Amino acid sequence: MSILRVTKAALLASVFSISFGYAATAADLILSPEPIAEQYVDLVLPAVSGINGKLEIDFGGITDPDSATFRAAGSLSVPIGERFGVQGDVSIGSIDGNWAFGGAVHAFTRDPSSYLLGVTAGVVVADGARLAAVGPEAELYLDRISLEGWAGWAAIDYDDVLTPNENGFFAIGDVAWYPTDDWRISLGGASILGRESLKLATEYQFSGLGFPLSGVGEVRAYDTGAYSFRVGIKGYLGDPGKSLIDRHRQDDPPNRALDLFSAAGDLLTATPPDEEPQCGPGFEYVEVREGVWDCEPILT
Repeated sequence: MSILRVTKAALLASVFSISFGYAATAADLILSPEPIAEQYVDLVLPAVSGINGKLEIDFGGITDPDSATFRAAGSLSVPIGERFGVQGDVSIGSIDGNWAFGGAVHAFTRDPSSYLLGVTAGVVVADGARLAAVGPEAELYLDRISLEGWAGWAAIDYDDVLTPNENGFFAIGDVAWYPTDDWRISLGGASILGRESLKLATEYQFSGLGFPLSGVGEVRAYDTGAYSFRVGIKGYLGDPGKSLIDRHRQDDPPNRALDLFSAAGDLLTATPPDEEPQCGPGFEYVEVREGVWDCEPILT
């Protein structure tokens, strides 16, 4: 078993065993008296502080084959009463000129002092392929550490009948640490229909600009041996004086359309075999059920 698989499995197991196991009771946590937690001790904040959003763009590259990458995305979060919120995500991405478009919808409840719990559905549409995923999403806030996860059922459908459709389990998880209120470092793992990857990412919100702007960076390793890197900027719509850690816990969850696109690996670019299998005399290669092909006797 490769180091990538072992590390990814341990990371996802840690995120989901803690985040999903304790999110429902996280409101009972006793917070340490750190400055970022003082505002939560005597006041239960709403699930979403107000209508807010973010816009982001990044550039980079991926190996095997060597290709340029581009991503742009936006999110809008809206409070529903005090305890609930909804968010919509949109994204566009390109790998060596092959474009994909995505969207996601979150519905969640949250106590910004301790947890988020909800359901999220997302889809990415590329040339000849459509990847969809739906399942529970959870976050757990432990002082300067955040555990974030999204898992459930995913399916991909191809236009080419020779490329088999797939469906099954997916999971995306991150462990994030905030060395300061405006700096985030995260280690993440993803598994989508057997395609696995690990990522190291960072975000830093600049101060003194008069508007909320962050620099972002990410390095990702895929189980195929490919690597990708990205650098970009992210601008926030909302309270200009809010710290980065408060934006992540009081405003908008991650853009899951982007997460699907980045973690899909070669799913969105899969192609049928170069040659049709040789079935032997008296047999032909036919679709025995939707998306599944096999050698079957020739009917006369």
